[in-house]
Amino acid sequence: MREEAIKAYRIPVEAPIDLIEAYFEVRKKALREVLDHVAYSKTGKIHLNFKADDRRKLRSVLLRDWRYSKHYIDSAINSVIGLVKGWIRLYNRGKARYKPKITRKTVYIKNTLLS
Repeated sequence: MREEAIKAYRIPVEAPIDLIEAYFEVRKKALREVLDHVAYSKTGKIHLNFKADDRRKLRSVLLRDWRYSKHYIDSAINSVIGLVKGWIRLYNRGKARYKPKITRKTVYIKNTLLS
C-alpha cells in the first residue's frame, strides 16, 4: 500500500496584496545579502559563511520601514537560508548551473497571525 504525504497546500486567503509584494521584495533583498556571504574554497567548493551576527544585522536592516509582524522577516530569512543551503549542496555536487532566484510570490503565514 502506497501512502502519500502532502507537503504544502494552498489556502484561499484574502491576503493584502501589499503584504505579498513587500514580502517578495524582502525575500529578494535577503537572498542578495545571503549570497554575498557565500565563500569559495581553493578546491572549487563553496560554503555559507553566515553567522549569527550577520543574521541579526540582516534582520535589523530588513525591519526598517516594515509595518507587518516581525515573524515575516524571520520567515523570509529562514526560507532564503534554506534555499541557499540547498543550492550549495547541488553546486558542490556539480548539479547546479545558476545561482538561486526568488520567482514566486509566496507568503508563509503562521497560524497565530491568521484570523
